[in-house]
Amino acid sequence: MKIKTAEFVKSVSINDTKVYFDARNEVVFVGRSNVWKSSLMNALMHKKDLVKTSSKPGKTRTANIFFVNKKYYFTDLPGYWFAKLGQNLREDLDALISWYLEERKRYLKKIVLVVDAKIGPQQKDIDMMEFLSEQELSPVIVLSKCDRLGRNDVNKSISHTEKVFFGQQIVPVSSSKGDGIEELRKLLGESLK
Repeated sequence: MKIKTAEFVKSVSINDTKVYFDARNEVVFVGRSNVWKSSLMNALMHKKDLVKTSSKPGKTRTANIFFVNKKYYFTDLPGYWFAKLGQNLREDLDALISWYLEERKRYLKKIVLVVDAKIGPQQKDIDMMEFLSEQELSPVIVLSKCDRLGRNDVNKSISHTEKVFFGQQIVPVSSSKGDGIEELRKLLGESLK
């Protein structure tokens, strides 16, 4: 998949339950706070700062929708489970994530579940995978931050993640170095056909 154009469309919050959606195919990016979802999306779309990044976890509090190649949507969902946000806000963000995935279910061609390669899948990632399975949504597991690990540690992380998410496709990436980005672009392109 060659990405030629990408632009921000809109943000959707938990209060926007009557927001209008059109029938375009979509890829959604989901993961815990601070797994570098935004950096991954920027790398995929050949943009430096289209998707806003922050050094502080928990900054994304809306579903941010981008229009790619004037055909598809790429959506950045808020990170789940960042304890410092407080229970009420955490619950609101989790509600937004589940509502969005259920609302857009018939148009979602791929879910990109981003997991930090340094720490591996956590219980909240496993919970998200169970939710996706219940919704019959098709995920690919992306291991982010691989540039922060040596080759042996990356291989250990892949092996561990394969055990946790048996049978799921796993793509290790480095947003800063570009490793795995083209493979993921190709996979997403095949999903969107």
